[in-house]
Amino acid sequence: MILLENPELADEELLKSKLREFIILMTKTTQAPSELDFLASMFKPNFAKFEEIIQSNLYSSLSLEELANLSHMSISTFKRKFKEVYQESPQKYLNHKKIDKSLLLLKKQEIRISDVAYDLGFESLTTFNRVFKQQTGKSPSEYRLQLS
Repeated sequence: MILLENPELADEELLKSKLREFIILMTKTTQAPSELDFLASMFKPNFAKFEEIIQSNLYSSLSLEELANLSHMSISTFKRKFKEVYQESPQKYLNHKKIDKSLLLLKKQEIRISDVAYDLGFESLTTFNRVFKQQTGKSPSEYRLQLS
């Protein structure tokens, strides 16, 4: 990115080196469906990292501020980027994913509801119960009773 923003820094040897590096990367990359996609990904390094950060912290208790810091963004930039990528606000998306996972975990009778809540990164059992009921129309206990 520095060279794109400051082309005067690039001399002929540096350009040759970067071109060699690019060609090697092109021959080693099988993930990109086309050369054009590969080229586009070269100029969007933060996009893949952003999604990786979100997916690896789906069930953590990190705040939005902490996720923004991990993504090297301000909170407002993080929220805008999040909505652009996932088509909903960070809190709604994260809660939705956590409740989806909780539906699977609650099927296992041996796991306590409080353990499900804390394992999925909810701050408290009360918060988990409230969010669960908002999304499913039932409390976790009611959902579990309905299963048996």
